[in-house]
Order: sequence, then structure tokens, then C-alpha cells
Amino acid sequence: MIAGAAVLGVGVLLKLKNNDIENFIPDKYHLGLPPILLIIIGSIIFITAFFGCCGAIKENTCMLTTFAIILLTLLIVQVAIGAYAFLQVGDTQDLRASVKQVVERSFLEYNTTESVREEFDFLQVFLKCCGVDDPLDWKWEGGKVPDSCCSSKKNCTTLSTDCYRKGCAESVYKWFKNGLDLLGILAIAIASIEIIGAIFALCLSSSIKNQLRREAYA
Repeated sequence: MIAGAAVLGVGVLLKLKNNDIENFIPDKYHLGLPPILLIIIGSIIFITAFFGCCGAIKENTCMLTTFAIILLTLLIVQVAIGAYAFLQVGDTQDLRASVKQVVERSFLEYNTTESVREEFDFLQVFLKCCGVDDPLDWKWEGGKVPDSCCSSKKNCTTLSTDCYRKGCAESVYKWFKNGLDLLGILAIAIASIEIIGAIFALCLSSSIKNQLRREAYA
């Protein structure tokens, strides 16, 4: 139940964080799918674990066996999610290039579209970055850059001491890659716990059956 709650919590957290900068992640990486799967799987694990506890307390072999089967099924799904996450970051050059392309597109639309400007300003504040590669990308008169490039958020220039020096393309790439790494590690870690839970449930079910068999012969 604790593991299920942990998966559910991480899924919700990733979903909320993804919503913040999802427009800067290439569509082909299906950013929104893994957090939703984690939320669903976490909920199923939590509910299933409750019935598993009931089966153990009542010594109901049917409930214990069903609990083990569900865990093993979820195990397969989670291994698939973990493999998906690791495969997505396998070609880091393609991932980095795809992210940079999306960030550049938004950067070029900064002065023409209000919604894009708000999203890019949020991105710079959220990831503490400036421009695509660095603050010099802005090329505004007098070295000015958007105020979102500075921690003080006022009178920001490339010479400001609090101006962010990292480019947003690399920052988004690292944020996304770290998220996928976390997703893959979490899926595999929880899968390991599920294997142990399934084995214990089957062992307990077998022990209960053997006990009932011995009592019947006695």
C-alpha cells in the first residue's frame, strides 16, 4: 500500500510539473502518458494491496492468489514503462536536438504572440535560464533581456549580476531527461517490490492450503 501511494504521488507530481512546460517538449516523446499510467497503476496497487491485506487476515487463498496475479500483471506493465523511459533517453543527441528545435520556435515567436511570451517567461523563471543557448541570444538594444531572465525580475540586462547564464534549450533537455530517468528507476524499483509481494502472497496462500489439508486429515 505504501508503494502504491508512492507511485500515485509521483505520478501526480510529474503530471503537475509536466503541465508547466509541456509545450516545450516534442510531441513524439508523449510526455503526458507516463504520469497518467503511474497514477492509474499507483491507484490499482493501493486498492489491490488493501484486498491483499484482507486476504491475509482472513486467510482467504482466493484473495491472496488474485492479489499475486494482479501484482504480476502490473509488474509487466511497469517494466514496459521503465523500458520506454530508458529507450526515450537512449538517443540523447536526438532528444537534445528535438528539444532545442521546440525551444527555438517559441523563442522566435516571443515578440509576436502573447501566449508564447508568457510561456517562455515562465520557462525562464521556472528553470532559471535565459535565451535558447545563453542570454546573448536576445540581441536587444543595450544588452537588454526579458526581466524573467533575472532573479530580481526588473531592469534585466546581460550584464546584470543576477542574470541567468544557462540556455533554456539545455535546461529543458536536462529537466526532461532527469524526469524520464526518475520514471524508469521508479518503475523498476516498484516492480521489484511487487515481485516480493507476489511471492509472499503465493507462499502464504500455499501455507494456508497446506494447513487446511492437514486439519482435514487430522
